[in-house]
Amino acid sequence: MVEAIHSPLRFAIQGACRSASQKGRPVLAVAGVSVPTVDMLSLFARYSPQMDASLWLGLKKKSLLGLGVALECTGHGADRFTAVSAEWHTLMENAVVVGDAAPVALGGFRFDAACPASSIWLGFTDGVLVIPRLTIFQDGADSCHIVAADHVPPGADAAARLQAILSTFSRRADDEKMTSPEQEGHVSIFDPEEAKTQWHGLVNGAMNAISRGSARKIVAARAIQATSTAPFTVPNIVRRLRAENSKAAVFAFGRRGAYFVGATPEILITASAGSFQTMALAGSAPRSENLEQDALLGQALLDSDKDQIEHDFVVQAMLRALKPYCRKIVADSAPSLHKLRKVQHLVTHFSGDILPRKSLLDVVARLHPTPAVGGVPTESALAFLREHEGVDRGWYAGPVGWLDADGNGEFMVALRSGVIHRQTAVLFAGCGLVAGSDPVKEYQETRLKFSTMLDGLCPARSSAKAGGQTTH
Repeated sequence: MVEAIHSPLRFAIQGACRSASQKGRPVLAVAGVSVPTVDMLSLFARYSPQMDASLWLGLKKKSLLGLGVALECTGHGADRFTAVSAEWHTLMENAVVVGDAAPVALGGFRFDAACPASSIWLGFTDGVLVIPRLTIFQDGADSCHIVAADHVPPGADAAARLQAILSTFSRRADDEKMTSPEQEGHVSIFDPEEAKTQWHGLVNGAMNAISRGSARKIVAARAIQATSTAPFTVPNIVRRLRAENSKAAVFAFGRRGAYFVGATPEILITASAGSFQTMALAGSAPRSENLEQDALLGQALLDSDKDQIEHDFVVQAMLRALKPYCRKIVADSAPSLHKLRKVQHLVTHFSGDILPRKSLLDVVARLHPTPAVGGVPTESALAFLREHEGVDRGWYAGPVGWLDADGNGEFMVALRSGVIHRQTAVLFAGCGLVAGSDPVKEYQETRLKFSTMLDGLCPARSSAKAGGQTTH
């Protein structure tokens, strides 16, 4: 695979060496070539045990695999989006690019940078976009590109840097041929009875805040833990998530040996050639294997005043957020049903054009957090969550995705997800609370949403028993 990139990467690194010496600072070298299509999941399985790797299986047949790290654009605190965007644009202005593929970065952002980070999110900083050492980008069945990158300092030896990159991937590919497949362990899920009591207290507290007028909607989340007798095999989890969630973007971001993994149905924003698409996704109901019952559940969701109010909060907030940054905005006249494997949602689609002097990350920062994951008003809802939720969401419900140097990209809201450290996984789920929300029904909704990741972790699992530990 790496042999195809040899010649253009050599020219890119040589050019970056000259530019770095002239400028007196490091310069990004990027080389891209077109290649026959590849099996992304097989490559992810090959390289992910040996280096940080990130896999993105998008909604519109766009797939990316990032291997290793050439450079990271990072940001912290409330200005994390601005800082990452500024560093990215500076890099692109000075990059030496050879070939037919634009530089690409993948990454994500914390849901709330004002909350202290816990140890489970070590490595998943407030905001980071990783420019991988090697990126495979596949757009449909017939288009595939390999993009290699190197951050070249002044005075670097071009030949040595080229050889180091090529030998790294050639050697690791050879090593993998000697590795036997990993065996998956037995998985135990811990969701004790006291968690239900704590949840009811959180929901009742949110209802009190709403009744006092402190907020109109609060999106509360909770976490459960799963452990395995053997290290979780992330490639196998991703395969199952992909097979079972055709209407979701499936992702796995590797950071310092841990992985943030999920299958999210919610688009924050996608951009292509200056145009954008997004959605408001709020209001939920279960699915049924019985077609007649499933249709009744869907119609009940469409007829639910509570869910329509919750959904409209998101629609109106997104329109307010988009208007200063976009034009020619078109929205559905009424919400429709977005049917997933185990749950169905109310959805409203938006499209339009991003203003010429605005970037994809500008719009991401403007939209996040939507009322679908935070609440209304945003600051009041976040203040309640910081004080009462008791969960470090980390990247859960934050923006995750990718972008390229041409302004194209795809960012999703990181739902149906969890963070995995070897034999331990912490999973997250939440639901929107408005006047009239029922703590019992909302608790069942979180259990339904957990099932996406639980099915990925342990495909043969039986139903988790409320109030205790179940082994699968």
